[in-house]
Amino acid sequence: MPYKKGDHWIICDRCGFKVYRSQARKEWNGWLVCKDKCYEDRHPQEFVPPQRMDRQWVEDARPRRPDVYIEDEYPDGVTPDDL
Repeated sequence: MPYKKGDHWIICDRCGFKVYRSQARKEWNGWLVCKDKCYEDRHPQEFVPPQRMDRQWVEDARPRRPDVYIEDEYPDGVTPDDL
């Protein structure tokens, strides 16, 4: 590449290669990347407005009951007859 006054080397934020500033481009996220290999446009799906969602909650939610341990009721252990 022929010499251009003021064209300096930069390091691509994505691939780490050394390129001239004239061969780099700034992305939407602020990264300075190679113009021909590393540059990516912002995904169009990021600009879709959010839609109203369906109701995603439980109607009659109740708090979880505390765990009951069998050892408390049967200090000698549990036998098949107890079940």
